[in-house]
Amino acid sequence: FDGFSGDWKEDKLSNLGNISVGGDINKDLLSTNATYPVIANGMKLDGIVGYYTTYKINAPAITISGRGDIGFAKARFENFTPIVRLIVFKPSSGDVHFFENAINQIKFSIESTGVPQLTAPQFGSYKVLCTTFSEQRKIGVFFQKLDQQIAQHEKKLESYQSLKKAMLQRMFV
Repeated sequence: FDGFSGDWKEDKLSNLGNISVGGDINKDLLSTNATYPVIANGMKLDGIVGYYTTYKINAPAITISGRGDIGFAKARFENFTPIVRLIVFKPSSGDVHFFENAINQIKFSIESTGVPQLTAPQFGSYKVLCTTFSEQRKIGVFFQKLDQQIAQHEKKLESYQSLKKAMLQRMFV
């Protein structure tokens, strides 16, 4: 971006923030009307499997899928509780949107047979390129706005697809 200079530095994720993993949950405490999301590896419903009245992770943070479709990163801006196989990354200093996008560019290698898995130590050994916080912030905001535009267009596309389906049903009944 204009106005920024200086070299970007490559570093291990383990040196750039705190890495933790989710744990077992008490399914009896899951609710649909509590405050704090309980997040699993899944990508449907934003990974939310229910809600707790308490939480384990202070936002902002990034969740990374550790099993199945490994390495999918998602910035989180509300406190939450992660479930087993979900990796959580909290940058020491840096923009979460920047790191979300940087992590999503990593080509994670699958080191297991069967269902792909990514562990916290494996995740921490991967490297990303970093710049100053102010440039990270500008990059993060840019991609956040771009993601919002994509979401708006996807919603519009879904609306057009529903309209087409309804019209076709009326025409060929």
